[in-house]
Formats: sequence, C-alpha cells, structure tokens
Amino acid sequence: MYYGRKFRMKEELLKAIEKYMTYYTGKRVQRKLKVMTPMEYHEIKLLGTA
Repeated sequence: MYYGRKFRMKEELLKAIEKYMTYYTGKRVQRKLKVMTPMEYHEIKLLGTA
C-alpha cells in the first residue's frame, strides 16, 4: 500500500496507514480464523467468554 510511494505530507502517509490497518483488521478474511476477519473473530471470542 505505501511501499515505494513517496508522500509529500505526513497526513498523506498517516491516511494511507490508517486505510491499510482498516483493511487488514476489518476486511481481510483469513482461513486460520475460519474464513472471518480478525475483528469478526475477536468479537465472537469476546461474546463466547462473557
């Protein structure tokens, strides 16, 4: 997402990092997590222990 890119302003870099983190934790599914996103898996685990 941001490798090899040059950012003119700090805010541009921070926005790119935030966008990537949102994708990585909220939209990217993983087989190890039973084809869920990390956030979905985390929420289910929290509900299971409450």
